[in-house]
Amino acid sequence: MKKLFTAVMLFAASIVFAQNTITKVPKDASIVASIKGENLTQLMSIEELNNSFVMQEMLKELSRKEADYSSIEDFGINIKASSHYFFQVNDSIMYNAFIIPVSNGDKFDAFVKNTNSRHEFVDNNGIRSFKDNSEGGIIWNDNTLVIVEGSLVDSYFNDKTVAKRYGLKPDNIYGYTDDAVTEAIEVEEAETVKEASEEIYEEEEIEETVIESTEDNNTYNYYDSYNNNYDIKRTLSKQWDLKKAKEVLLQIEANSILKNKSYLSSIDNTAEATLWVNDFGKIYSQMLGSAYFRDLAGFNLGAMYADNNLTAKLFLEDDKMMLNTKYTMSDMMAKSYKKMSSRKLNKKFFDYVNEDKMIAYMSYAMDTKAMLEEYPKLMKSIYQNMPYYGEEAVLAIDLFSLLLDEEAVAEVLKGDMLFLLSGISKQEVTYTTYEYNDDYEYVEVEKKKTETLPDFLLMASSDDSEIITKLIKYSKNKEFVTFNDGFYTFKEKSSPISLHFLIKDDIIFVGTSAVEMKKIVTGTFNAKVSSKHKNIMSKNNYSMYVSAQQLADQLPIEEMGIDRSGKLEWFLNTSEDAYITASKIKGNTVDTNMVIGVPSSQENALKYIFDIIKNIAK
Repeated sequence: MKKLFTAVMLFAASIVFAQNTITKVPKDASIVASIKGENLTQLMSIEELNNSFVMQEMLKELSRKEADYSSIEDFGINIKASSHYFFQVNDSIMYNAFIIPVSNGDKFDAFVKNTNSRHEFVDNNGIRSFKDNSEGGIIWNDNTLVIVEGSLVDSYFNDKTVAKRYGLKPDNIYGYTDDAVTEAIEVEEAETVKEASEEIYEEEEIEETVIESTEDNNTYNYYDSYNNNYDIKRTLSKQWDLKKAKEVLLQIEANSILKNKSYLSSIDNTAEATLWVNDFGKIYSQMLGSAYFRDLAGFNLGAMYADNNLTAKLFLEDDKMMLNTKYTMSDMMAKSYKKMSSRKLNKKFFDYVNEDKMIAYMSYAMDTKAMLEEYPKLMKSIYQNMPYYGEEAVLAIDLFSLLLDEEAVAEVLKGDMLFLLSGISKQEVTYTTYEYNDDYEYVEVEKKKTETLPDFLLMASSDDSEIITKLIKYSKNKEFVTFNDGFYTFKEKSSPISLHFLIKDDIIFVGTSAVEMKKIVTGTFNAKVSSKHKNIMSKNNYSMYVSAQQLADQLPIEEMGIDRSGKLEWFLNTSEDAYITASKIKGNTVDTNMVIGVPSSQENALKYIFDIIKNIAK
């Protein structure tokens, strides 16, 4: 009995291992993304998925006379297991790879035959691939499908030794070239000039002359060389793709991403999808690592973003969908960011928020003085090693910092702002057009029309508004602005919107509503803001909020003629609040959250997404 139990457990373990496709991702992958099928099928059953609009359209598209698909299970894909994507780069090629679990090898083979009838595949000890390698890196067995799409790094092949190794001829004036190419181009240019000067258009004669000139100079046709190189690289890319796909399919767990501690710390089995980026600096260095690209770009992004990584997780719940992102910085960047993000939002802003009229808002709190001091330091890490002009670039940054009075600038604009979209209103506006009069003269005519315009209010903290006051007085003297009821107004003749502004209680106000501006002046503004929104704005360095219900109530969709199908109106009326926040830095990490509410009429976020797609697509 004990032996039987052991055998059963080993068999069960082998099944789990076979479907644990994360073991196929190499440990040195730079980016890994995963979709957890098990979590998704708990939110939406296979039967519900098959009956959904999205899947019905897909099945209809894939079904043919010789193959009638009625279920996603007919494809042989294991929808209940996890699928993965990874990005891997070296000096010669960048790999984008997909790893998809297979539930039924026979069904998947049949699916491949029906969708790729022109290409025969071969079976080598249970491992299948296309016989003519026409599809490149596509390979599968009874458990796993691997798709690899590689992009060659051009700078690698511009090296003369590498080009010679693969039989490439010079075809790139930015990379590996020789005198023969230059001479051939000069011959073609000379013939073009001759053609233009003599105003001749005799195609056969011109071609003959060019060919003769090329032969006389013992050169080759530039475009034939380019096409030859393209064919060589295309064949090479397909070979490398297939080789990589085989390596991935046969990879053992000891070489997998599960041996990477950073990746292991990002795993969350409750998330429906995850994204992990190991080191932005390393990725930038590998992708733009050649001398050619450094000369072209002029700076080294790898230096600035070294040791910076990211983890993103998507949660689909009953009442909301949430995307949580953790961005971890290097010690150098985190030290600077802590100084830049030390400011808090001005609490006086809340005295001018009316939640009952609030369609959307965006808050921002950074320290202007620290940003002007720290940002140049970060720029130095990018520019100091720049070829040819690195020393000059650093000197220019130092001179900029020396000439700029960071403290004075920070007194004018401290760095915290709040933008409020408080309404959408109709206004009668005057505009200028041109018409012919009775004497057939083209004259300027003023007309009136009704337009739907946004009402917004922008607030920014200032401890020294003297320079702004001087600008306002200068504008008033030059009659660019007018002064009435305690605030200033700027009206551009060609614009339907009037901008009103004033300075009060160390706050700069800019808005579109004269009524609201007058209430601010007289101290009669009717403020109302909940603790929920106070916390969102004050506890984060950045926040953005949108009320779909307020937007649906105030946006005159029909009168504006922006959606005659009714889809936008349906979407707004069935949507809930949405917001984005970026937290203050903790340690070396900044958390960003995007949350979208799910209507009570929907069972969960996944079904809500499918319902949106159905209603928008129909």
